[in-house]
Amino acid sequence: MSQSQIRLTRTPEVDTVLSYLRSQYSLLSEVEIIKMALSEKYQKEQEDKEGELRIRMAWKNLKVVGKKFGDKLLKQKGLKRENITEERFHNLILASKNK
Repeated sequence: MSQSQIRLTRTPEVDTVLSYLRSQYSLLSEVEIIKMALSEKYQKEQEDKEGELRIRMAWKNLKVVGKKFGDKLLKQKGLKRENITEERFHNLILASKNK
């Protein structure tokens, strides 16, 4: 395993964070605490990316299902997508809800 060096400038903010983390993880050295924090940051970013991907997939699926529903509604009314405005389509949906 290759090793890299990280140079961390000690600022009051960094010292405050390290002091807090040392109190939480007293058995770990500062280097181990930094490794753990970086690992947790990486894991969080990966989870965020996965969550975003799930949302994008759900949105894509919702659009497909919505299109099928719209086509079905238009067919019931004897209309074609090419011959109808968005406003008229919405009015049809509202009219079908009120029945």
